Amino acid sequence: MGFPFGATWLAYRNSCGIVNLTREADRKMEISQLAKAAKVCGISNRDSLPEAVRAVVAKADTSKRFLNTKELEEICKYCKTSEHAVGLLIAESNQVVDKARQQLLAQQPQLILPGGKLHPEPRAEACWRDCQQFLRVIIYGVACDCTEVTDAAGMTALRQLYKEMEVPIPAMMYVLAQMRTLTTQVLKTSGHLREATCLDKAFDNLIKALQPTSPGEQEAK
Repeated sequence: MGFPFGATWLAYRNSCGIVNLTREADRKMEISQLAKAAKVCGISNRDSLPEAVRAVVAKADTSKRFLNTKELEEICKYCKTSEHAVGLLIAESNQVVDKARQQLLAQQPQLILPGGKLHPEPRAEACWRDCQQFLRVIIYGVACDCTEVTDAAGMTALRQLYKEMEVPIPAMMYVLAQMRTLTTQVLKTSGHLREATCLDKAFDNLIKALQPTSPGEQEAK
């Protein structure tokens, strides 16, 4: 007699649900793998830097923290950079990110409204945390007088992760631009012109590494 029409449709719907669940599980697995592979800081891979400096940066980066006083003194001594300049950047880092965030939301308040790319709040908070981590790596670079601050493979994974999570890259670029302006002002007004130049080039490296490198890497608007 065959299946009643309704039962056939129900079986089809259920099979679609299984497929969707499988796809969702695969996507979660992919996101998890990308998150593990994503890495910003590549300073510890720079052979041009003394091994001792690379080891200190690697230790701090693993803990996702700024250099402590002892580490900062050691690195600045090796690299002949200004401990005072880096200390200023660390001290101002929270305010810099907060001001850049405020400037973005003043320009694009819809981002955090329902339907916006940074809604709900935990999604926005993740973006601000990433910006804080970007600045931390930039500050490592200034301490080491290193402008090539990013890890190529790690940034590829991060770009793919951002694509999967539909992170609004243009908005993030806006925040980075504001952070760049604010931190440059901190250094220039305090007379640290050499460090300001290094910081500017390090931001160039980071921004370039965040930009899609192939047609398949779509940016979220």
